[in-house]
Amino acid sequence: MPPDKYRVEVKRSAQKEILDLQPKIRRQVEETIDRLVSTVEAGGVPQDVKPLKGEPDAYRIDTGEYRVLFSRDRQERLITIFRVRHRRFAYRGL
Repeated sequence: MPPDKYRVEVKRSAQKEILDLQPKIRRQVEETIDRLVSTVEAGGVPQDVKPLKGEPDAYRIDTGEYRVLFSRDRQERLITIFRVRHRRFAYRGL
C-alpha cells in the first residue's frame, strides 16, 4: 500500500520568514520540512516534534537554533506551516 500523501501549505508570513533567512539556514529549514513530511507520510512522527501547549493540533520541530511551527490535519492530510523563527522569538504572540 503506498504511503498517504500530505499537502503542505506554507502561510504567507512563514514564506516571508523563510525567505529572510540566510541561505545556509534556509536550506536547513527546507530539509527539516521535507523530513517532516516524508516521516508523516510514512506513518510516523520525527522524534524532535513536540506539541505546543495551549494550541490544539499545533507542533514544533527543531532545526538548529530555529523552530518550525506547524499544524497537522489528519483528515484533510494537510500540514500547515505558520511560523519559522529563531527559538528566542518563535513562541511570542501565540
